[in-house]
Amino acid sequence: MLAEETHTRTVATSEDFVKRDRTARLLGVAYLLYQHPHGLTPTEIAERIGMTVRTVYRDLRALQDEVGIAVWQEGRRYGAEPTSFLPPLKLTLHEAVTLFLSARLMARYADKRDQHVISAFNKLASILPSPLAQHVHATVAAIADRPRDDNYERIFDLLATAWAGCRKVRITYPWTHPDGRLFIHERVVAPYFLEPNASGHSCYLIGHDSYSNQVRTFKVERVRSAELTADTYEVPSEFNLDQRLQHAWGISDEDLVQVRLRFLNPAAARRANETRWHPSQLVSENGDSTVDLSFEVGGLLEITPWVLGWGDAVEVLAPAELRSHVAETARNLSATYRTEDGHRDQTA
Repeated sequence: MLAEETHTRTVATSEDFVKRDRTARLLGVAYLLYQHPHGLTPTEIAERIGMTVRTVYRDLRALQDEVGIAVWQEGRRYGAEPTSFLPPLKLTLHEAVTLFLSARLMARYADKRDQHVISAFNKLASILPSPLAQHVHATVAAIADRPRDDNYERIFDLLATAWAGCRKVRITYPWTHPDGRLFIHERVVAPYFLEPNASGHSCYLIGHDSYSNQVRTFKVERVRSAELTADTYEVPSEFNLDQRLQHAWGISDEDLVQVRLRFLNPAAARRANETRWHPSQLVSENGDSTVDLSFEVGGLLEITPWVLGWGDAVEVLAPAELRSHVAETARNLSATYRTEDGHRDQTA
């Protein structure tokens, strides 16, 4: 009986060794392809890994069918799509925690299930100590419960691939005329950047648009369809994302507007003053415990909801357009929350 048990353990150990050896070889082939973006012939691969050409062909099929790495063939040369395989990162504990916090911030504002976030979190959990890994898995579970949007995921994947490979994309995108009519335009866009926007729970594509022949911003959620083209591009040296967005409250780069706000009670003033909301922010503390904040922002569309979120704790001093809009909103709210007898609704 003892001899049989020993034999069983020996066989299992031998099989495990074979599996580990094959896995290591596949990873070696994948690294080799990644390091040679113009591809290698099966003979060249065989010489480098010390295996037969027949084994190389089997490994190339396994990389595609079992591992999920996109392997391309051009003539006798084989290569791996650069977006299919990226080299591993060696992170310190603090670097891994920093990545987790950044990704969790993104996950909190995502309104749909994102399989890439789930996959990245699972990989991150594998290198974190158990107490931190439990928080990562809890985040993954929360993301997995959100609704899927297969069309958005497909379009986002294609745009990310185009951005990474400097390939132009053909998209269809809606535009609403001031009179309310909706038009769908086809455009070829060179992706310069993908920028998330937390306040809008959305992502934006910034790039050169063939339709207007200008650099435009497109909300990814509004893209109806997308197709990768064979045309490549280079980002112009004069394009500077930081300069383009330096005045944006979120993503909008409309004409500059000076916004001045007065925070009327000490608690709101303290909360407003302890955060730098915008690079242009200027603070003025008044003698009556109020605090004035001023910003130079691109348009009023994105800052308006933020101002309204402070309720009656803030007064708009400028511009007149924003002050008028907030006052009208306040009047509408007052009318909405009055009872039928004309008195303010006191329901708790």
